[in-house]
Amino acid sequence: MSELKILIVDDARFIRDHVTRIVKDHFPDYQVDAAEDGSIGRDLMGKTQYDLILCDWEMPGMSGLEVLQWARQQPAYADIPFVMVTSRGERDYVLQAIQAGVNDYMGKPFEDTALVEKVKKYAGKRLEASAESRRKAAQMLASGKSAAAQNKAPKKPKGLAQLRVGAGVFKCAIKEITLQHAQIAVKREDGIPTLLEQCVMDIEQSSGKSVAQMNGFVAALSANERTTETTFITVDVQFVDNDPDKLEVLTGFIASLSKKK
Repeated sequence: MSELKILIVDDARFIRDHVTRIVKDHFPDYQVDAAEDGSIGRDLMGKTQYDLILCDWEMPGMSGLEVLQWARQQPAYADIPFVMVTSRGERDYVLQAIQAGVNDYMGKPFEDTALVEKVKKYAGKRLEASAESRRKAAQMLASGKSAAAQNKAPKKPKGLAQLRVGAGVFKCAIKEITLQHAQIAVKREDGIPTLLEQCVMDIEQSSGKSVAQMNGFVAALSANERTTETTFITVDVQFVDNDPDKLEVLTGFIASLSKKK
């Protein structure tokens, strides 16, 4: 039985078939359903609890934005990842979708690998675990070895940034980032940020130039190691900016990360 369910909503049949094929080829253990318009997608969401929605914007009848707005009003879909797959990239459209609660964009046309990465990112780590990898994980646990012990090398950061808070400025590495929030690693040197305090995150390109200065607040703090002597702290930053210029720049930065992979 499928452990995770994905819904594709697009009025273009060739797009529905193309996206369905890509997802099923890379994640054969998961259920993939497709809807030919927003109304049908809404009806399917009312009958089945999906874990990820990939939705077109421009459709006859109920648009992708209307599907998103409806979804965020439903308790079952208030926090479910919703990715808008569209050729619409103008700042006004970006702002509307962000205000409605979209998680991310994927522009048309797109590479197969870009879609796969989006599914991995938003559907969760379960998508990366095949039956074989789960078997190996069980063997490691049985022998007293954890997956973390087998792979101590840290993941390469997705970018550099600095976090400005009341206590000062912290240099940080970006672990994950979307239009709504970022997860960063901060070295514990001269203190740590305070939970719920306001902050500004300056996101940098590889050249060191600032590409976005996002206002937000510290939503969560956690230690990278199970010890009070941990060197790094993971900080979750929730963005509160609705500035179209900043969001446009941030959208471009996030898109550039996919091109590097």
